[in-house]
Amino acid sequence: MRTMLSTEGSAASPGPAGAPEVLLAGAKAGPWVVGERLGRGGMGTVYAVTHQEIGKRAALKVLHDFLATGATVERIKLEARVVNRVNHPNIVDIFETGSLEDGRPYIVMERLDGVCLGQLAYETKVLPDRVVELLIQICHALIAAHGAGVIHRDLKLDNVFLVPGEEGGVERVKVLDWGIAKDVASDVRCTIDGQLVGTPQYLSPEQARGAELTPATDVYSLGVMAFELFLEQLPFEAETAAEVMTMHLRSTPPMPSELWPDVPKALEELLLAMLAKQPDQRPSLETVAGTLLLVRDELDSRRSEPKPQPPRRHTRFASAPPLVPVKRRGKQRWPLALGASALVASGLLFLVARDSHDVAAPTAIVVPASPGDALDDRSDVAVTHETVAPASPAAASVSPKATAKPAAVAAKPDPAAMGSASRHRPHHAAATSSRRTAAFDPDGSVPSY
Repeated sequence: MRTMLSTEGSAASPGPAGAPEVLLAGAKAGPWVVGERLGRGGMGTVYAVTHQEIGKRAALKVLHDFLATGATVERIKLEARVVNRVNHPNIVDIFETGSLEDGRPYIVMERLDGVCLGQLAYETKVLPDRVVELLIQICHALIAAHGAGVIHRDLKLDNVFLVPGEEGGVERVKVLDWGIAKDVASDVRCTIDGQLVGTPQYLSPEQARGAELTPATDVYSLGVMAFELFLEQLPFEAETAAEVMTMHLRSTPPMPSELWPDVPKALEELLLAMLAKQPDQRPSLETVAGTLLLVRDELDSRRSEPKPQPPRRHTRFASAPPLVPVKRRGKQRWPLALGASALVASGLLFLVARDSHDVAAPTAIVVPASPGDALDDRSDVAVTHETVAPASPAAASVSPKATAKPAAVAAKPDPAAMGSASRHRPHHAAATSSRRTAAFDPDGSVPSY
C-alpha cells in the first residue's frame, strides 16, 4: 500500500532564513537536555529530551527556523492550548512551551514509544479487526475535540501514533499534530498566507474550495483514512496535488466491494457516506463509531461460523456406497430329497438288472444347472438321470445276447412340488462373469449388466 506523505510547508524547501538548524545532543531547551533526534516533519523536528532535575523523559518539538514567523509561532502555541483543553487519553499530552536561544519556539510533549500508523500501513497489512479498533479510538478523540470546539483539519495516517497496550492489551491511539487545528470557540484560524493548509490526499472538498469548515471536515478525512486502511489504497490518487484535489471535488470513489468482494455491507455504506461531497450528507462521528461496532460484530460472527467444506472430487478411487443388506432366502431342501430318491431308484434298478442277467449300466449323475450353482447350496439344481430301460421278455427271447442301448432321460422336478422357488432362479454364471471383468468408468460406477 502506498501512502503519500506530502504535507503543507515541506521542510525540504528552506525558507528565507535558510535550512532548519539541527540541535546537537547535550544542547538545552530550558530545563530539558536534548538527546537523539526522533523524527522530522513539515512543521518541525522532534528530539528525545530528559529533564535535568527530575529525569522525566519527554519529546521536544522545535519549529523550523524558516517558519518562525508571527503566524507560525501562534500555531505552535495553539497546539498546546488545544491539547490541554481537550484533555483526552487518545490525544498526545503537551505540558510546556518555550523558545530556544535563537528564538525558535518549541513545545514539550509526552514521549511515545511505538509506531506511526502510516509507517505500519506502509510496511504490512493491517487486519480489518485491528482497523476497526483503531478507528473507534480516533472517533473518541475527535468527538472530544469537537465537543471542545476544535477541528483538527489535518487528519492522516502519519498523524496517528500507536502505543503498545499494557500486558499485551489493545494498543492505544494517540492523535498528533494539532498545530493547524481550528479553534471554533475563539475563531482562531492558523494558516499561512498563500498556502493551502492540510495534506492533499486527505483534504475535504470544502477545504479544497477554501470554504467554511465544520466538524464534517474531519469526518471526510477520517473516511479517507478508513478507505486506505480497509482497502489498501487511497480513494483518489494522481500525479499532482492539483489533480488529487480536483478528484475530491468531482470524482466518485471506487466501490469498496470491487476492491474487497466480502466487505460487510454496513462498512461499504459507511465509507461512501463519509466521503460524500456535501458536508451535511456525512454521518456524525457517533454514527461512525456505532456502525464500526456493528461491523466488528459481523466480523466476529464470520469467524465463529463453520467454514463450508469444498465439494469432494468424484474419482475412480472414490469409496463405494455403503452396502445394503439383502435378506437371504432360506435353504431349499427339495433338491436334496429329489437327488436322494433318484439314487435309491437307480440302486433298485441295478439290483433288478443284475438278477435278470441283463447287462445294464445304471448310473445316477447329479449335474448342477450351472458351474456357479454347484458352489451355492441356495440355488436350484437340475438333476439328470441316465438309466437303462429293462428289456422286455419278448426282446430277450429273440436276441438273448443283445445289449440294450442306454437312453438318456432327464428327470425334471414337478413344478407343483417346487412351489414358488422356480420364480427365484439366480442369474447364470455367464451373466455374473461380466461383473468380474467389467472396467470401472472414470466416475467410479460399474456398467449396467
